[in-house]
Order: sequence, then C-alpha cells, then structure tokens
Amino acid sequence: MAVDTQVFQAQLERWADAHYHEGVTISDLRAMPGHAGLSFGFTVADNAGVLDRLVVRMPPKGVRRAGNTDVLRQVPLLRALATAGVPVAEVVWWDADERWFDVPYFMTRLLPGDTYAVREPSPAFDGVECADVVRHAVEALDLVHQVDHRAVLADWEAPKQLRQEIEFWTPLLAKAAEPEWAVLGERTRDALLAHVPDDPHVGVFHGDFQTNNILFDRDRVVALLDWEISGIGATLLDLGWLLFMNDADSWADGAGLERVPAFEQIVEWYAAAAGRDVRLADVAFHRALAGYRFGVISGLNVMLHRTGKRHDPEWERIALSVPSMFTRALDLIG
Repeated sequence: MAVDTQVFQAQLERWADAHYHEGVTISDLRAMPGHAGLSFGFTVADNAGVLDRLVVRMPPKGVRRAGNTDVLRQVPLLRALATAGVPVAEVVWWDADERWFDVPYFMTRLLPGDTYAVREPSPAFDGVECADVVRHAVEALDLVHQVDHRAVLADWEAPKQLRQEIEFWTPLLAKAAEPEWAVLGERTRDALLAHVPDDPHVGVFHGDFQTNNILFDRDRVVALLDWEISGIGATLLDLGWLLFMNDADSWADGAGLERVPAFEQIVEWYAAAAGRDVRLADVAFHRALAGYRFGVISGLNVMLHRTGKRHDPEWERIALSVPSMFTRALDLIG
C-alpha cells in the first residue's frame, strides 16, 4: 500500500513535537525492507543533535485490526521477550490513538546490523560461515521457546493446536491459482492430519523464522525481527519453517542453499540449546507443515497476482516451486 511520504513526514513532525519537544526535526525517512505491514525508519533530531533513531510499524488503513494487522498485539510480546533476555528491538512508543497517523502504531529503536540472505549474502558477511550464522540463529530461537508464556503472557493469546493450524489453511487452499495445486495441497493436509505428533512442546513461536528476519552483526544475533504472525503453540513450527525455507528439495531452484548445514546438524544445535531430546520425526513433520503452509500461501498470492487484485511478479517465480513444496512435504511425512 502506497504512503504519501510528505503527508507522513508532517504527521511524524507533529507527533515528535508532542513526544519530544517543539522544534524537533524528522529526517532520513525511508521504507524498511520486508513485507510485514507498513514499516518506516526515521531520525529525530534537534539543534543539539540526534535524539532518537526509530522504526515505526503500522497497519494499512482501512483493514480489520486482527492477527497480523493488529500491530499493538506485538507490544506485550516484545516487552515480555526483552525481559526474558531474548534479543529483540526495544519498544519505546506505542498508542491506539489514531490522531497521529490515522491508525494505531508502535515504535522501536533502530538497531545496527544486516539480515542474512542465505542464497546471496551481502558483503557485510564476507568471510562469515553460513554454519555459524545458522547456529547462532537457532540458539537465539531456543531463547524464544524457553519463555514461560503462562507467567509472562497469560492473557495474551490462547495456545493454537496443531490440528487447528493445519485446518486453518483449508479455505485458502481452495483459492489456489491452479487446480492441481489444490489437489496436492489436500493430499498434504490429509497426510499431516493423520500424523500429528503427540504432546508437542508448546510456547511462544515466531511464525516466520528465517535469517531474513534476523538482524546480525557478522554472525552474532542482534535482534529477531518481524513478529506479525507470532503466537503460542508448537514451538517446532519455527524450526520446521527455517528448515523448509532452506531446503533445496522444496524449491524449483535450490541454487545457493547447498551452503546450509545438514538438517540433522541444525536439529542437534537446537536440541543442545534446549537441553532436551528433539525427535527427528517430529521436526520432519513440522518441516512438512511449513511446506504445506507456504504452498497454500503461494497458491493464494499467485491467484491474486494473476487476477490483478495484488500485483507482485515475484509470486510467478515462486509459483514454479508450489508443486515441490507439497510433494516434498508428502515425502517427509511418509
């Protein structure tokens, strides 16, 4: 959704006058990378120098504020995670009052660092081993999963059951751009429902855990980003998602993924950080579930692109991998 930056700049200046002092300036306003709602970075300064460097997150105007568009639901989560020692950006401002930007918002401090694109890392990671990046990411993930959600997020959200997560996607599966994708997706869904693990470890999950959503200083984790689809449920959802995103067999073009450590090695790092046994079969199930989820998401978004409802040519590239996502998931379950 396009934002009139001149209007938004003026809104930020009025906001800053009220929250800092009159006469402050807003500079370096720019859209932040990623697809998680509306996110902008900016600098607050006065005659004495820089007062703050911030990132603001807002929902699009005119949408129902629920789930990933309810930005304020992230505030208690991020504050609880920070208190528990999880590396996240500090939340410094938030408000449901829409007089400032016409929508609710929250702001975090802008942190230095870079995200890691596994297929083509930026020059900031020259000389850094992919294995070290992934290992430190997995160790940070375990910090999330060890948070006692019953104690610190008791009223935040009800835990989501695995069957509920699988069945949630059924209505969206029917909207796939190509009928054969829906058929493959139904087979995958039914196989998942027939193999749901008993007694999964339940806790806070990120929902989109991949190195593109982590800020690094070389191989050190600075902060875990983009909590829009987080929740409480089976924590292996996150490990499965990380493995799926970096699984060459799930993609039509797996170029660049050969540098990712072996599946078993990543699970071993995670189990060591967690201090408990983690069954490979359970991880394989959640890896398959991730492929199913993204296969459904891709089928929907390809349809929206092809029908002109949401133009984004990137989904045509991803469309080539949709059959692989489902068939790889079926192989993992089997």
